Amino acid sequence: MPEQEKYKRLMEKVIQETDNATIQSAEEMIQTLVYELSNGTNSAVDHS
Repeated sequence: MPEQEKYKRLMEKVIQETDNATIQSAEEMIQTLVYELSNGTNSAVDHS
């Protein structure tokens, strides 16, 4: 179950960033997901 919660929180974060226009493309979304799954909690995409 802890693994499922981790993925649920990750998906909620990505959805929130998409809704807030922090993530603006599918490529940015994929980069963020890959980074989060491999490294941890900070977004890899430069949102500036």
